[in-house]
Amino acid sequence: DQRYDDRMLFENAYDLLSGVWLGSYDAYALAKGIGYPMFLVLAKKLCLPYSVLLALLQAVGAWLFVRALSVRWKNPYGQTLLYLLLLFSPISLTQLVTQRLYRMAIVPGMVLVVFSGMIGLTLRKELPLKKQLPWAVLTGMALAFFWQIREDSVWILPFIAVMTVWNVGYVILVLHKKLNTKALLLHCLTMLLPLLLLFGANTGVSVVNRIHYGVFLNNDRTEGNFAELMSLLYHLDSNTRTNPDIWISRDTIVRAEAASPTLQQIQPLLDSYTEDWATRDGEIPGDHFSWVLRDAVQDSGYSPDAVSAQTFYGSVLSELHAAVERGDLTKRQDGALYFSSQSRGILPSEIPRILSDTLQNIWKIAGYTDCALSSSAKSTGRLSDIRRMEAFTSCLAVYPTLSQFQAADYDSIADETLYDFNEVYSSGMVSLLNKMNAVYQVLGKPVFFLALLALLVLTVRVIHGLFHGDRTDLELWILSCGILLSAVLLRFGCGLFTGWFTDDMQKFINSFYSCGVYILLQLFKYLAIGTIYEGGITYGKFEQTDSGIAKDH
Repeated sequence: DQRYDDRMLFENAYDLLSGVWLGSYDAYALAKGIGYPMFLVLAKKLCLPYSVLLALLQAVGAWLFVRALSVRWKNPYGQTLLYLLLLFSPISLTQLVTQRLYRMAIVPGMVLVVFSGMIGLTLRKELPLKKQLPWAVLTGMALAFFWQIREDSVWILPFIAVMTVWNVGYVILVLHKKLNTKALLLHCLTMLLPLLLLFGANTGVSVVNRIHYGVFLNNDRTEGNFAELMSLLYHLDSNTRTNPDIWISRDTIVRAEAASPTLQQIQPLLDSYTEDWATRDGEIPGDHFSWVLRDAVQDSGYSPDAVSAQTFYGSVLSELHAAVERGDLTKRQDGALYFSSQSRGILPSEIPRILSDTLQNIWKIAGYTDCALSSSAKSTGRLSDIRRMEAFTSCLAVYPTLSQFQAADYDSIADETLYDFNEVYSSGMVSLLNKMNAVYQVLGKPVFFLALLALLVLTVRVIHGLFHGDRTDLELWILSCGILLSAVLLRFGCGLFTGWFTDDMQKFINSFYSCGVYILLQLFKYLAIGTIYEGGITYGKFEQTDSGIAKDH
């Protein structure tokens, strides 16, 4: 019954399976990426229960990470341990991630696949092309799919871009003496392949949307006139702006309606929906107004198709820009920074607080807080819809507790409670897995602290090596830093978006919106500690076999 979330993506999946792309157009057809609906359809096409494919994704991701490092870490016992640690990652055994039929379920697994692919490609750039190409194709395809899971997937791009520049630069500056011109170009093209495949896939989705709906865009939340209109509304100043949780104040909405004749066409319905969504103070927190606007345009009948919707939003956008030029509306002049076009501006004075909150939560996530399964997480919504989703995914749901009247005998009527035996039968496995999570939770923070120390030692070792012409651990140091910084960036972005959450919504921030951070911190821990350990083993063997050279070194 989550109209803008679970239910929306399930309906998209149902339309995909029916061969009609995302179905007939409405205001929600292009609101979110198609990655998760495609995953649901893939499970159906493979005749696999959704839960099995979800588990396979985690298993494949763990295996790929081990294989990616196998050119440097060859100890089979260490590889097995690393695989098992990732296979049973607590974030993949968490109610809000694994048990909820929503797109966050595949984020940890796909983060694992994308980062493993890029690591594997980076560590093989000196090998023959036939060794590099599978990793390049894998990274590109995984990255393209990951981009379609959420509209804020841009956080992964800095890591991919930096490693791509590093790889191409290394090929040009270091390997050019070993390669002829053709081979050099092929190596560079291989290193660029992930980004090229991402661009090609995004273009392909836009082309399909153009064919079906007449608009060339991936989604209308971050692209097109609706996205630009929301961005402008977030930039507008307000006479009553005092609460940072209110991204678009009621005063801004009223003045925008007055400045836009097109918006006035839906004003009665828009005002009614605004009141329905408003809190006690009459304001709408966070990004909720974007859904209010979608609902009003949809129910007013001004968007029978995607082209009409883009035209409507484009007219409002032009009228508001004209009002800004006339001085009827003003943009904020407080120096706010807009990290995203789909959220409010952040004052520079707010950044230290958000960064502090980010680092505190990184520490909490390192200890796998909020990671737990539940055997009694009941489904919500109409029973027919719950059953429909069960049939589509080939997975059992836990139903709401029901009662029915039945004839106990010929003279009386009894009330019988219908127990959900799926809850009863799964409780033992849930208890076992939560005990496994508890082990991670006890060791998580100490291991993270150890990883930070390992990174410090690795940094010193890399600097010392560079002064003596040794780049042995440089790449693993760059990869470790990149993974850790990606985790910080992702959690920082989550902090920006969820700053307006009420106390009862705080439980969703870490184990839901920040679920990718858990797996990133795991990768960082194992990569940093493993690099130091393997380096020590290698150095010890080297010293034993050739002590004279070791002393000179």
